[in-house]
Amino acid sequence: MTIDAPPRGELPHWGKRMAYSNFFVELVPSGPRSFNVRLANSFASISFSEDEGRSTLADDKLRRYDRRPFEYIVSPPSFPLRGRSAAAPEVLAIVFDFDALRPELASALQISQDALEPRVIIGNPKPFITSIAERVRRHIMAHDTSDEYLRALCMVLIVELLRPPAKQHKAGRGTVLKEDVFNAVLNFIDSNLENDLSLETLARLAGVLTHKFARAFKRRVGQTPHHYVLHRRIDAARQLLDNSEQSIADIAYATGFSSQSHMTTTFKRELGTTPAQLRNGADR
Repeated sequence: MTIDAPPRGELPHWGKRMAYSNFFVELVPSGPRSFNVRLANSFASISFSEDEGRSTLADDKLRRYDRRPFEYIVSPPSFPLRGRSAAAPEVLAIVFDFDALRPELASALQISQDALEPRVIIGNPKPFITSIAERVRRHIMAHDTSDEYLRALCMVLIVELLRPPAKQHKAGRGTVLKEDVFNAVLNFIDSNLENDLSLETLARLAGVLTHKFARAFKRRVGQTPHHYVLHRRIDAARQLLDNSEQSIADIAYATGFSSQSHMTTTFKRELGTTPAQLRNGADR
């Protein structure tokens, strides 16, 4: 899979896959691996040995990563995943419909459905999660995949991967914005400029209380989330104005502005010029 091409909408079929209602689980064998996807559903993976390579999970550029055995990753729908490994480990991957499973997951976690939102999770190894993942692996390797027991194991695994730390149970969200999650949020912004990037959406993605997220974000980048997103949209629109033949209206919608006039008003306020003037060579 070419990692410089547009992302695919489905996960490559690497290994033995079992599909159930609202999710599938796949045991991905070790070996060279590349990925470039943006899935409509949530994605979770846990590796069975050390894992290293280059990935965009924690940034908008390919960077080296090094993960311990049984560290796990959960990403929300539409989250861009791109990377490459020359010797990737055996991995258990689960792709699941978060919204369809929300009632069942919330019930298992004993929290309200409103408090359960898709978000980026990068988790350290945990004995119980490791034990369940290994049990799922054994059943798949033994071809014991026809009954509901494997589905039940996978559901337990999904629940545990989504389980917030004990101190977060009451509110449903945490108060600390970790470095890797923060970088993943920045990556999500750049890859989803045309979508809803409200403060509430970004805070839910990070699994952090809204006001805590806003404060931590401004402390790190010197801008509020709103102004950061606005300037990323302006930068993206300027790139398209310079390097594409798209109409100004199409560029406005592609970069998250509600209309061409909205983008024009924003450019005039923030840059002192209009998109049409920039495209025609003014103020360069």
